[in-house]
Amino acid sequence: MCRFLAYIGPPVKAEDLLYKPKYSLVVAQSMHAEEMSVMVNGDGFGIGWYAPEIDNEPCVFRSVKPAWSDANLRNLSRKIYSPLIFAHIRAASPGSLVEEVNSHPFECGRLMFMHNGLVGDFAKIRRPLLRRLSDRAYDAILGSTDSEHLFGLFLNHIEDPDGDVTCDEMRYAMSKMLEDFSELLVDAGVKSHSYLNICVTNGSSIVSMRYTTNPSVQPATLYYMYGREYHCRGEYCVMEPSSAQPTSIVIASEPFTLRRSDWFKVGRNTMMVIDETLRIHFHDIILPVERKMFEPVQVK
Repeated sequence: MCRFLAYIGPPVKAEDLLYKPKYSLVVAQSMHAEEMSVMVNGDGFGIGWYAPEIDNEPCVFRSVKPAWSDANLRNLSRKIYSPLIFAHIRAASPGSLVEEVNSHPFECGRLMFMHNGLVGDFAKIRRPLLRRLSDRAYDAILGSTDSEHLFGLFLNHIEDPDGDVTCDEMRYAMSKMLEDFSELLVDAGVKSHSYLNICVTNGSSIVSMRYTTNPSVQPATLYYMYGREYHCRGEYCVMEPSSAQPTSIVIASEPFTLRRSDWFKVGRNTMMVIDETLRIHFHDIILPVERKMFEPVQVK
């Protein structure tokens, strides 16, 4: 499975997130991810960021190269200075094509979306999923991944991705996406499990989740840290603590700084919402498909 991170707060340089930390996404986790059975994430990468002084739409750079060997990413990361950054390194699911359009994050209007995990038996729900979509949501899907199709299902509940999408609208769209997803799995009789670690942003807030349909295992890991300021001094990167409401928040598949005590794990099957004021809220996720998968077979 893939690895990702999301940052929101005062502007930071992308290299302070991607390269400088002890267990950084690009230098360490792309080749030696510690909290997944698949340690190498070399099937492409992407970085997305906002420049609010220019406009409200994200800028995204994606590639099929392994992140650790891409000189363009390293050079760009020294100059990207942004209050909201998404970054993703990909380990493609079996059978999934390694193409630039399949690298995360995905974008539409003012929104960005990325996913770590997989949809069980995706082929069984792909066509009925597409039939549900509005023209805008359908046209936003450029690649073949289960991840981008989930984004389409999310966009189906956003009235205008080019407009002022609020945090509440994103949370609503995520909840409706999950309801639709559950219905699709049940209708198709899917028994294979899905793993959905997702982040979506409008440029000023983030909705994230850690979820699996499998009751026997934990979802893929997802952590967060928060405080007054995230910064790097040389190779020492840290989140400065704050006794008040946080002004900097990081979400990541696994901790990447040396001080592990800064990090907290997102709960199992939980939605994490960071609103426009950077307040953090958590909501449980319970889907009908979880019960349907394990209903006893009725013998007549």
